[in-house]
Amino acid sequence: MSKTILVPIDGSKNASKALDWAISMAKLAGLKLLVINAQPSFQTVHAKALFNHEDIEQYQQQLFNEVTEPARAMLQQSDVQHEVKLLIGDAKNCIVQEITDRQNSNSPVEMIVMGSRGTNPLFSGLLGSVSYAVIHSAICPVTIIPHD
Repeated sequence: MSKTILVPIDGSKNASKALDWAISMAKLAGLKLLVINAQPSFQTVHAKALFNHEDIEQYQQQLFNEVTEPARAMLQQSDVQHEVKLLIGDAKNCIVQEITDRQNSNSPVEMIVMGSRGTNPLFSGLLGSVSYAVIHSAICPVTIIPHD
């Protein structure tokens, strides 16, 4: 059984810092990395009226590729075993669901490492809303790499 560090990325500088830190941890502990990016479902009345399902999927894939390209370069240079995965839906829900789904698998999530942008004034600028939600919903340790 190989244990995994889950690293959600969104293309931000803080997500890149979190991935760099997670790579270091994975090397030290001999863990695998699961890098995920959650794209919106675009399941709105307007999107459904204007675009077909295939167009939406292509757009989600394009956004995913743009976000993950720098991460893939970092991962290739690191020589750490990894997987990069596209998830569709709300980021908070996708992260928690991925952890839950992997609990009894051959690659359970040992911990989450994520960056925090801290852009939500409701949480005093310390944590972003996704970080805050994951901390309170995750069933494993969560490490937050703070924003600059």
